[in-house]
Amino acid sequence: MLAAPGASRRATPLSPDDRRSAIIEAVLPLVGEFGVDVTSRELADAAGVAEGTLFRAFGDKLTLVGAVAVEGLHRASGPVETRAELAAIDREAPLEERLERVIELGRRRMSDVVRWMTVLRVLHHRTGARDMVPPDHVQEFRAQLAEQRERQREATVAGLVGVLQPDEHRLRVPIEVAVALLEASIAGTHARVDHLLPAPSPRVVADALVHGIARTAEEPAEPPADEKSQDREPAATENPPGATPRTPHPQEP
Repeated sequence: MLAAPGASRRATPLSPDDRRSAIIEAVLPLVGEFGVDVTSRELADAAGVAEGTLFRAFGDKLTLVGAVAVEGLHRASGPVETRAELAAIDREAPLEERLERVIELGRRRMSDVVRWMTVLRVLHHRTGARDMVPPDHVQEFRAQLAEQRERQREATVAGLVGVLQPDEHRLRVPIEVAVALLEASIAGTHARVDHLLPAPSPRVVADALVHGIARTAEEPAEPPADEKSQDREPAATENPPGATPRTPHPQEP
């Protein structure tokens, strides 16, 4: 229920701003999952209030959904959270493991940004606002969001440099180039338009970033992935009793 802690018999009523914040917090996961198609009843149930309370707080469902999406977008673009997540990565872990964690965090944050931007875009079309001049508060929000995204960008670059620095002496490229490649590998997961293949796992991408996609001349060739995944029978079963022995290929050992 959206009541502030208070006396056991009668809870202290929330201020209008606190009530709106509490409702947004309560329904944020629901809007993130269903977007604009969530119903007023579902929102009210998630918030633990009557539908009338939602309407008094926000006016209508779409206004509430928009407020939730804006809050979600702010959280997904938060520079403080980004800096804290990257700083928490163990600098003593192997480079591959550190980059795997970076890619996991980056994909999750990118997915959140895309999710909330999609909600706002659908809301924009549902309300018929795409042909209207954005009001002052919308333009102000866009400016604030652009500024926040830039601060997040700065926090991301600083965090990635910190993740890479323990192994900077191993890098074949300048550290800023390594940062750009790492960012591109994260953004590419959501920027692809063909979707012909599923995105590689963070572990695979991290390994490719560290070791490259080509073997050196000294490294032995590995069998194809489909051959490695098959359980081969012992050699004796390849020529069952009574069968003609297989003639080995001239280049076989």
